[in-house]
Amino acid sequence: MLPKFPATTAKRNTPASLFISLIIYLFAGYWMIPDPFFLLILISILFFHEAGHWLAMRYFNYQDTAIFFIPFLGAMVSGSKRNLSESQSALIILAGPVPGFLLGWLLFQFGNHTPLIPNHTISWAQTGWLMMMLNGANLLPIFPLDGGQLLNRVYLGEEGRVSNVYIIFSCLCLTGLALYMSYYFLLIIPIWVIWRQKRNNHYKKIERIIEERKIDNDFDYPDLPDSSYWEIREILIQVHPAFQTISKERDSYDQREPAIQYTIEHFLKRSLIQDLSFIKKMGLALGWTLLLFAIIPVILQLINQSG
Repeated sequence: MLPKFPATTAKRNTPASLFISLIIYLFAGYWMIPDPFFLLILISILFFHEAGHWLAMRYFNYQDTAIFFIPFLGAMVSGSKRNLSESQSALIILAGPVPGFLLGWLLFQFGNHTPLIPNHTISWAQTGWLMMMLNGANLLPIFPLDGGQLLNRVYLGEEGRVSNVYIIFSCLCLTGLALYMSYYFLLIIPIWVIWRQKRNNHYKKIERIIEERKIDNDFDYPDLPDSSYWEIREILIQVHPAFQTISKERDSYDQREPAIQYTIEHFLKRSLIQDLSFIKKMGLALGWTLLLFAIIPVILQLINQSG
């Protein structure tokens, strides 16, 4: 039996991937909003928001962190960590919308109405209003927005029937909003969430098999026993559609071994450390609610204008 396949040193997330996603976003955005200067302002707001998440992830030692721009929708940050905590998760989630909303409020209150550049209508105050809108909307308790992720992870435990019902409800809300405002491109979000839930349910099946076979997987990958690697690999070949044509023999690596290794990392035991007390959760909920009271009237006004 060979030792487990070495963890790949090649990162999926590089500056080049950020640049490519940005170029695609610009082309897609220009098709909808043929105003290069407005697109640059929008990209700057999105990058400031995602940079907050990214910096918080880096502070808490997340691995393989990166920022991507998503055509028609916005941007996102990715990263991985085996053991999560409620307090770290809350800070990472809020590190995006809260600084962005506060900076937007400052620009809106104290910025003047002079255009940022000559012969353009967008002023500092209007830029602040846009920052408030985008970051404020992200705090709404609808999955997969930041507010929805906060609710799902900190208050619903991220797994189980209640969490699944909440995610389905969020998809219905987003679908209704997209149809009401005729923003049909927003339907991409509930479709992606449903696909993600279907994938997660399949992963849970694999996790149950690993647990039933009592395979020891409570390790970071460098410490994972070779025997556990090959046992989990065999389960993936049996159950995972992408790997079912791979040989189960343990005396050679397959050309798709890097993909297998990366997938096995996902099935190392993860835990959500519940380190927020009831009082802290209530305090967080109170602050979040007060902020939403300031945000929701503005968002409703925009929806009425669009409707």
